[in-house]
Amino acid sequence: MYRIGDWSCRKSEIATAFRQLTPLSAETNPQFYGDLLDQMDIVSAQDLAILYAVVEDAIMAVHRDERPVAPLESFKDWLQVVRRG
Repeated sequence: MYRIGDWSCRKSEIATAFRQLTPLSAETNPQFYGDLLDQMDIVSAQDLAILYAVVEDAIMAVHRDERPVAPLESFKDWLQVVRRG
């Protein structure tokens, strides 16, 4: 399996790609989510783990700003299922 040499660098790349995405919907949409993974070039298990961490960071930031977290929570739940295979 391909190992990421610099987790911090890859996390920064994925976080930047995630912030540039179309806003997420509160509705779970596996096809849309799969397309997002393609747009962000998420290709490995490590990439999924990094994206999951990025989404968790985004959820904490949204909580601090007292904004709705449902879209991020839906995406995070879907990512968790995908990560488990």
